[in-house]
Amino acid sequence: MRSPIRSIICAIALAWVGACVSDAGQHAAHNPVSLLPPYSELPPAPAGMPIEAGTKVTLDARQQEAVVAGVSRWMKVPATVRFGLMSGARNSRGTVTVCGEVDGRNGNGDYVGMKPYVGVLMGEATSPDFVVVGIATSERERAEVASLCRESGVTTSS
Repeated sequence: MRSPIRSIICAIALAWVGACVSDAGQHAAHNPVSLLPPYSELPPAPAGMPIEAGTKVTLDARQQEAVVAGVSRWMKVPATVRFGLMSGARNSRGTVTVCGEVDGRNGNGDYVGMKPYVGVLMGEATSPDFVVVGIATSERERAEVASLCRESGVTTSS
């Protein structure tokens, strides 16, 4: 039996494939986000399937490193990435959703300011993998990331 979280991740990420391509183009500090194998091969979640809210968790060093590596993969100039707030919530199936803020240089070499991101920690606790669901640039994308974070039980305030 497959875990329902896989379907949820797939559905959310597929929705983001188009949404993460910003009108700003080269002004964004990140490349368009999409699911990579093996996650790209998961079936979509059924329509209308709700996101289960989790409870706040403190991310350990391995988890934080996985988030930094996962988000940095999508940035145009990974060496320039700066992270702001980073928070997580674990649902009843043990899935940890992480939301936070990231800044980096765009194609023009300018820092663009903190942008919200959302993703899910996957894999083993000893070697977690952070699957980025989205990095927001536009106001619409910011609202979508905020909604996903809120529904998942993640608060990014200190």
